[in-house]
Amino acid sequence: MYQNYIFDLYGTLVDIHTDEYSKNFFKKYAKWLRKQGFYFEWKLFRRLYTSIEREYRENAARQERYTKPEIQVEHVFKDVFAANGYEISDEQALFLCESFRRISLIYLCLFPDTLVCLERLKKNGKKIYLLSNAQRSFTWQELEMTGLVPYFDGILISSDENCMKPDPVFYNICCERYGLEKAECLMIGNEIKSDMAGAMAAGIDGFYINRYPIFHEEKEPNYKYVSRSGSLLEVLTQTGINP
Repeated sequence: MYQNYIFDLYGTLVDIHTDEYSKNFFKKYAKWLRKQGFYFEWKLFRRLYTSIEREYRENAARQERYTKPEIQVEHVFKDVFAANGYEISDEQALFLCESFRRISLIYLCLFPDTLVCLERLKKNGKKIYLLSNAQRSFTWQELEMTGLVPYFDGILISSDENCMKPDPVFYNICCERYGLEKAECLMIGNEIKSDMAGAMAAGIDGFYINRYPIFHEEKEPNYKYVSRSGSLLEVLTQTGINP
């Protein structure tokens, strides 16, 4: 039935915890910046980063181009550094963003069922796509670290497309770019209000992965399938693929 399996990343394929907004993180990042020749008092960097990021998101929302717009964090970084007298290149902005993410990372690992699911889909001739609400400068290094890149026939990251889930435009971009028939697509994700709501709005069936210890039945589910136990292997069994 389904030929194209579209996956969310964080909380679905990858288990991750970051600390991007705490005092301790900004202290560590400011200390690291000094080693690179950029001198910020940590409170100043935190204030500039949070306020400029908010301005970018508010400006994107005012444009009303998308129901759920996305920004590129590299632009935020360039403005943050400019506000403290540093003009940085695109390459420097990318490096600083990547480092920001790495320093904030507490843990990152694949869920135990991730590779089994993806490998079985591949063996059955299915196409696999990634649709992730994320910043490329944060996420691409993590895709490489986990070894996931070769499994995907297409990767869409929201910062590249200026919109994110649950905006149906994000799903439409995926289908149009790769020539996918929506009736042959299944969206797999762990967020009801993001992954599943967007899939429904785009006319794509949804498979909700409940990664939480407790499952609460929705009165009006916006997904066609559900794994109450949070197992990706049920994606296989419930869609007719031998696990």
